[in-house]
Amino acid sequence: MFKPANKLALKWIIATLALTLTLTVGCSPSSTQSPPLQPDSTSPTTPSSETTPPSSSEQPPDTARELLLNMRKLAEQGKVINSDFPAKTTAIEDVKKKWGEPDKTEWVATAKGSYATYAMHEMVFGFNKGSQIFDVRSFDKQLKSLSLNKTKEVYGTPAYDVKVNGEEIIGYTAGAEFKIEFVFPEPTNTNSNPMMDHYLVLYPRGTVNNMADDPGRQW
Repeated sequence: MFKPANKLALKWIIATLALTLTLTVGCSPSSTQSPPLQPDSTSPTTPSSETTPPSSSEQPPDTARELLLNMRKLAEQGKVINSDFPAKTTAIEDVKKKWGEPDKTEWVATAKGSYATYAMHEMVFGFNKGSQIFDVRSFDKQLKSLSLNKTKEVYGTPAYDVKVNGEEIIGYTAGAEFKIEFVFPEPTNTNSNPMMDHYLVLYPRGTVNNMADDPGRQW
């Protein structure tokens, strides 16, 4: 009477062992290991610590240098900035026809001529007895941005450099016929690099007076 019971118990044991084996194999590490993650191509990249240097077009313009170079270019034609009246080829009557009578006119012996002031135009013209303009001076407000050091940096060592009456005047040749001079307050301990007050373009031959045997001025 015990044989059927023994057979039934044996079947349960075999079934239990088979189930245990199946679960063990199914839960092995090799079958549950996930594949390695691949990098996400859509994820943002980390910016490089290196930065691209700005191109030359992005550099701030050197406006002082550009202005000084333009002044020299005009000086080679006998002109100053913002003026249509060059030295040598213009008479004082030409200015009067366009701008009217000057605010004042005075004879300056040391400068070898008469000087007409047009304050509204920030201009002064020196002319000889023949009415020829030989000295054109600009007091344009732009000049206040030009320092003594910057002018020497752009133009180099001046051919003419004097300090007189509280001013320093430096000069350079401008082409074959003209000179260009820059007038600054004289440097001091508290202001070693003053800003320009005015400048002029000179036609030296216009100051020569052969009748008086006067060789004129060079600066």
